Amino acid sequence: MTQSATPARLLDAAEELLAQHGSSGTSVRDVLKLAGVANAAAVGYYFGGKADLVAAVERRVVDRVLTDRERSLQALGGAPDVEGLVDGWVRPIVALRCAGRGRYAARVFTRIFDQPPARWEANGAAATRAMAGRYQAAVAALVPHLDERELAWRWQCITATTDFYAIGALDFGEPAPGPDDVDDHVRRLVVPGSAVLRAPAAR
Repeated sequence: MTQSATPARLLDAAEELLAQHGSSGTSVRDVLKLAGVANAAAVGYYFGGKADLVAAVERRVVDRVLTDRERSLQALGGAPDVEGLVDGWVRPIVALRCAGRGRYAARVFTRIFDQPPARWEANGAAATRAMAGRYQAAVAALVPHLDERELAWRWQCITATTDFYAIGALDFGEPAPGPDDVDDHVRRLVVPGSAVLRAPAAR
């Protein structure tokens, strides 16, 4: 293993362990073992310590998702539709879940808001909220019956459902999804998500 490959191996191993056990259940020793890195000082050398490694894992996953969401938003241009916006929001998470070890990344992504707000800039939670605001602004004109507060609430409902999907909580005994399941699983989230946005105002 080359020295240049070591940080990526550590990130991959930490991502998998964090998704399975959370930060408190993941030790530097476990990360080193899974990554196949013998140098006990490698995490400190490349990342500064466990907390910094965790932040790097979270930010790598978040940046990947945000890049995909930005690409989808731009592709819709000046003529977005409700289904297209919901699709652009949920598809990156579905793709992570369906991509082999990507399911670990999907689980990591659902944990960023569990961290103290002081860490949200570092772990990407703040950037995720900003992106959510852009999607909500794009969809607002399409659902004029919803005020800003109600729209934000419903977008969070879509996000929460997607997060439950990401961690496998909606599987109900179904086998883990694979790359060929992305479009089908996106539709399964887009249909109810779009219905939530179009439903009459709660009050």
